[in-house]
Amino acid sequence: MASRPISASPLLQAVSSMVLEKGTRDRFVANISPEWCTQHSVLGGYLNALMLSATRKLNALEFGEERFPDPIHIFVQFLHMVPPGQVVVTCKLLRVSSRQCVVRVEVARPGASGKPSTLATVGIVTCANISKEEGLTQHSKPAFTVSLPNRHTECVKIDDPVVDSTPVTSKLNWVSPKAANGLWGHRVGGHHREVWVSFRDGSNISDHLHLALLSDMPLQPAATHQAGFYFKYALSTLCMTVEFKKRPDPSTQWVMIRSNSHLVANGRYDVNIQILDEEGNILALSTHVVYVSELRARAKGAKI
Repeated sequence: MASRPISASPLLQAVSSMVLEKGTRDRFVANISPEWCTQHSVLGGYLNALMLSATRKLNALEFGEERFPDPIHIFVQFLHMVPPGQVVVTCKLLRVSSRQCVVRVEVARPGASGKPSTLATVGIVTCANISKEEGLTQHSKPAFTVSLPNRHTECVKIDDPVVDSTPVTSKLNWVSPKAANGLWGHRVGGHHREVWVSFRDGSNISDHLHLALLSDMPLQPAATHQAGFYFKYALSTLCMTVEFKKRPDPSTQWVMIRSNSHLVANGRYDVNIQILDEEGNILALSTHVVYVSELRARAKGAKI
C-alpha cells in the first residue's frame, strides 16, 4: 500500500510520525514535542489532530486510503493534562457502513515504574469521503451577516505578549480588529471575536489536521473582555467537538477564526467557533466547554 506523502508542514510531520506498536494494527506510539504545548501541557487542539492522524492510519490499514479519507466530525473529552513526551494512541472501530466509519480513539500516558498507563483523552471520530458526499443542500442567509474584516485595512497584528507566551501560540501570526479600549476582536461587540491566523513559518493550512489544531486557537471571548486576563485566570477545556465542512485548498495560508460565547457564568462558559477561508467559506465548526479558574499566588517557601 502506498503511503500518503508527508507535507512540509511541521504539524503534519509531527502528527504523522507515530509508529505502530509492535504486533498490533490499532495501537500507535507517538512522541510529542514541547513546541506543541501551552504553559503546562500539550494543547488540546494538537491532541485532536493526533487522534485524527491515528484514525487516518487505522482506516488506511483496514480499508485503503481512499475509502474514508476525511474526518467529518470528532468529539473529544479531556480527562487529564498531557505533558510533552511519549503517548500511546489506541483506536477501535465502532461502526462501518458504505458511507462512514466511526472510531473510538484513546490517548494514554505511559505509567511510571510499571504502573498502569493513565487515560488522558478520549475521542469519537466519524470519517467519510467529503468529495463523494451528495444529497440535500439548502442555502440560507446566516443570522450573523457581518462580512469578514479586511486583514489589511481593518486589522492590525496582535502585539500583546500573551501570543508569544507559549510555544504553540508563538507559531502563529495573529491579526485582528482592535477596539478603542485596546482589547482585541471587539469589532462586532458582545462576546463575538474575530482573528485571522497563519503559520509564521509560511507553511500552508492544507489539511483537516490543521483545522483540528486551529479549532483550539480562537481569541477566547472571556479573556478578551479584560486586560491582563491571563495573569489572573487559567483556562481548561472540558470537552470539544469539531465538524469538518470542507477540505481547505492546499494553498491556503490565512483563515479567519470567529468565536462567540453565549454565557460566561460561575467559572464556566461555552465557545462556538467558525473557521473560514478568505472567501468566507466555512471550513469547520467547533463547540467547546471551558472552565476558568482564578490563579492564586504561591505561598512563600512553597515547593514548585
